[in-house]
Amino acid sequence: MFNSQPKIEDRFHALVEEHGDKIFNLAMMRSNRLDLAQDISQETFIRAYKGLAKFRDDSQISTWLYRIALNVCHSLLAKEGLRTHQSIGPDGDFTEIEDHGDSVEQLHLNDFRGEQIRKAVSDLPQQQSEAITLYYLKEFQYSEVAEIMDIPLNTVKSHLRRAKANLRLTLAEMSTI
Repeated sequence: MFNSQPKIEDRFHALVEEHGDKIFNLAMMRSNRLDLAQDISQETFIRAYKGLAKFRDDSQISTWLYRIALNVCHSLLAKEGLRTHQSIGPDGDFTEIEDHGDSVEQLHLNDFRGEQIRKAVSDLPQQQSEAITLYYLKEFQYSEVAEIMDIPLNTVKSHLRRAKANLRLTLAEMSTI
């Protein structure tokens, strides 16, 4: 009998291929440690593999996977006695900076401002920081952020609104120093 459903192994390999780097980047943003990011990524995909047969297509697989990743982040970082925080690049990923011909002064100013933003985001309460990361940096929709964080849609909007207000205040204070 022919089964048109892809085998679990095939679905899993496709999942790792498509989302492996993104999950690792999220793990680096949350842990800021290579060893923990590797552990988080590995544990995320172990849990995904175990749950893949039960995954219902009533939500996007990416939101399901990010939810697993955030849960793994919380549990492994708590086990390590660390608070989740972020260390993010301007585009939300850990990538090399391209040379666009800017002057050394402009590059320094951009790096300084980027570091201020990274620090401000890392100092936000955990849920605000996660909402900002998922919505603005990972470009998930409100509904996807709500599903990943397992909170109501209006709570996502509230976290984003508060996070932006907190960032505005923090960055204004940093500018006056």
